[in-house]
Amino acid sequence: MQMNVKSNLMFNVNDYSKKQFQKKRFEKLKLLLHICPKQRSQQDLLQIQACLRTNRGFQCLPSKAQLQLCQALVYQEYEAGTIIIKQGHVATECYLILSGKIKVVMADEDSQAKNFTPETLCEAEEGDFIGETCLLTDLKRPASVICTSDTELLVIDKEDFKFVLADLRCEQFHATSHFLRNLPIFSAWPPEKIDFLVHCSLERFYRAGTTVVPDSLNSLFLVIVKSGRCMIAAKLDGADDGDCSDLLDQIPPKSFSKEKISFTGQHLEATCKMTPKYKSGKQKAQISSLTPRFLKIRSLEQSDIFGLLEAMDKSYALQLSLKENNMVLTI
Repeated sequence: MQMNVKSNLMFNVNDYSKKQFQKKRFEKLKLLLHICPKQRSQQDLLQIQACLRTNRGFQCLPSKAQLQLCQALVYQEYEAGTIIIKQGHVATECYLILSGKIKVVMADEDSQAKNFTPETLCEAEEGDFIGETCLLTDLKRPASVICTSDTELLVIDKEDFKFVLADLRCEQFHATSHFLRNLPIFSAWPPEKIDFLVHCSLERFYRAGTTVVPDSLNSLFLVIVKSGRCMIAAKLDGADDGDCSDLLDQIPPKSFSKEKISFTGQHLEATCKMTPKYKSGKQKAQISSLTPRFLKIRSLEQSDIFGLLEAMDKSYALQLSLKENNMVLTI
């Protein structure tokens, strides 16, 4: 009883300190961003840069571009359900997501039905740039962007975008188009469809050990590995120890070596080896304590796609986890 009380009262001091530090840094960032861009001092810019270096989209930019953006960024916050970008409108700015989630939806222009549901093209979150492609192509917005949660954005107007990011994004746009065009699944597509695909896709850099797709059953999108390697695993839940043992007996010992792998964004260590001797009571207890349990399915290399085969087999909830630093495209 005493041990249970102790365990309930315990908490991770490091995690608490980290969260408090991140919260203070975020509040400091918002104060700095409320300073009029033209009135920000060099010290202000350096502090903004330091605060934003944990943002996935910002940290991928060259240091010079980061500082130039810090001089131009405008902070805005929106409630869930707010339409940020409307389909068919002229593009005048782009956004970097600071917090929250949004979805990109497209309605059929010929559809006038009241019960018509717009098609969701992609979903974006903290660290994603949205709306910049139309600033490159000078086309009207092909889709609308809606906040699915309370969202905080950093706004970059068209002039600042062209001065700071246009060359970088133009190079990325053409590289992504070339990459997609060379994939067998898109090889027969005309250039205009490939360009539209780039409009609707998100390019993300993930560090090793990050979960990209937590659950394939609830994912509507394809993930294409642009560089690095990923690992696909199935969650083994809903089975008792006996059923799980029968399944794992068929897996060679090598598949469950003491390899550090991650399925939740943190590094985990597989503590069991699947050998005929593991059936002792002590080892059974160790296996049952691994909650949840995962079975490695296969690895993905450059140009491999996650989401096609997995959509056909709904037997297990699959997770996509990174083995190396990766660049992936979500479509």
